[in-house]
Parts: sequence; structure tokens; C-alpha cells
Amino acid sequence: MTKPHVSVIIPFSRKEQAQVVLACLGQQTYPADLVEIVLVGAQSSVLSQHYAIKAVETKPIYYPGEARNIGAHEAMGKYLLFLDDDCAPAANWIEENVAALKRPGIGAVGGLIAGKSRAFFARCVDFSRFGFYQVGKERAMVVCSASLGVEREVFMEVGGFDETLRSEEDMDFCFRLQAHGYRTLYQPTIKVIHDHRRTTLSALLRYSYFYGRVSGLHVKRLYPGLSRRNKILSMVQHPYLYPLMMLPISLGATLNIVRLTVREHPAVLLYSPFIVTSKLASHIGIWRWLLHGAPLRGRGKAE
Repeated sequence: MTKPHVSVIIPFSRKEQAQVVLACLGQQTYPADLVEIVLVGAQSSVLSQHYAIKAVETKPIYYPGEARNIGAHEAMGKYLLFLDDDCAPAANWIEENVAALKRPGIGAVGGLIAGKSRAFFARCVDFSRFGFYQVGKERAMVVCSASLGVEREVFMEVGGFDETLRSEEDMDFCFRLQAHGYRTLYQPTIKVIHDHRRTTLSALLRYSYFYGRVSGLHVKRLYPGLSRRNKILSMVQHPYLYPLMMLPISLGATLNIVRLTVREHPAVLLYSPFIVTSKLASHIGIWRWLLHGAPLRGRGKAE
């Protein structure tokens, strides 16, 4: 059976890390003549001199859904594989994405997001922000756009990513897929190495606070019936009630991460106090969102 054409879409902002990712894509087990790489972002054409890519020059883009949608509309493949420019894919990454997407009823697939750094606080970032993507067992769940595959027709059917969201655009996309009757699948044989370069406690806390502050409860409010977490957070969203619930919710989320990962990663027990702290930082950001609304659309970045 003939293999399908695929398009790998990468929002571009980090040249050094993007070069590592492109080098990995050049070593895939999937036939190279069936792979199109679309790099989207300001100055992306600089890398077209050294790599076989389609560079889409844009203004600086700070809302990731916008860059991914631009790439999707430029892409020609049957399958669209979204990849962050700091996530180096394993050699079988494309092959495993395609295999998972061929399964009946699958809307989107994501995979294991393993941190590159083994530094203590880098591992705390891995488990606090990407804890559900550390396990070696397949499960139905919302998947992360750092590594996300979807069939082109399905992507267009649900309208792509919401370009107004600074964060959680992948969560919103997956919930819309589920509302359309598709399943979203975590498949750990799809693996990337995440070079996030956050190796200190302050970086962990700033990172968590930032995403709480810019995302708030917007997506959770839209889909309270599709997730137990969404339902709980929507129930306690009053600005004066929310602070009372931040610690219990943070503890519960941490216990869930530990429960899912401790057999494969016993060191998560050492990280757990800082996972709780990270979750609290995120909820403080959400609380500020509840009090003051979303920050103005601009160029703020997570540190």
C-alpha cells in the first residue's frame, strides 16, 4: 500500500534549536520524498539555504495557533504533523504518527515529551507542565501541540486552532475534536526530546505563572462537560472563592501526576513538592486573570 504524503509544520522562533529539529527530520525512517517540512515565522527563510524546507516568512507571531494555521494552509500533505522548534523528534516519529492516525475514529495523536536536561529543576518542569506525557502507556486524553498529528480533512472540519488564544490552543483544539465525535490519543511510541532550557526554580515558577495568567479559565469554561478538571475549575471560578481552592487543587493535580508516573519514574517523588509549587504559581496566574481579565494581546513570552 502506498504511504501518504505528510507535512511537518513548525512555528519558528529559535534558530539554534530549530536546526537540531530539522537535522532529526532529515533522519526519519519515513520516505523523504513523501515528507514536506513547513517552517513558519519571521526570518524562517534563513534556514531554507541549508535545509529542504518550505519557509513561510511572517511578522513575529506570539500566538502559536496563528503560526500553525498559516502552516496548515500552506501544507500539501494528507496528514499534518505539528512540531515545536525545541522538540527534536525520534527517527520513527513520522512513521508512528501516521500509524496512529490511520486507526479508526482518531482525530489527533500526541506523544511522549521527554525533557533533554536531567537537571533537577528541568525535571520538575517536565513533570509539572508535561506530566501526563511522561508515561509509557497509551491512553485517550487531550494531547499537546508540541507534537500533534491530525488528518488534514479533520483539521479543516473543526476549523484549525483558535488564533485568539496565547495558551491552551491545543487543549481547545482537542476538545473541539471530541465534540465532533473524534478521539484524541496519547501514543508514547511517538517521541520527542524537549529542549526547553528551564533549569532553575525561578524559571519553573515564572513559566507556570505565565501560562496561568494568559490562559485563565477561558478554555475550561467553554468545555465544562468534557473534563472533570474543567468542571471543578468552572465551579470555583469566583475570584474570592478561588484562592481557597488553589492549594487543594494543586495537591490533587500533583498526586495524579505522581500516581501515573511513579512506577516508571520513581524520582517524581522528589520532584513532587516543586510540582505542587509550580501548580500554585499557575493558579495564582489564573486568579489574576479572574480579577483583572486576560492581559492585552501583545508580545509577552514565557521565560
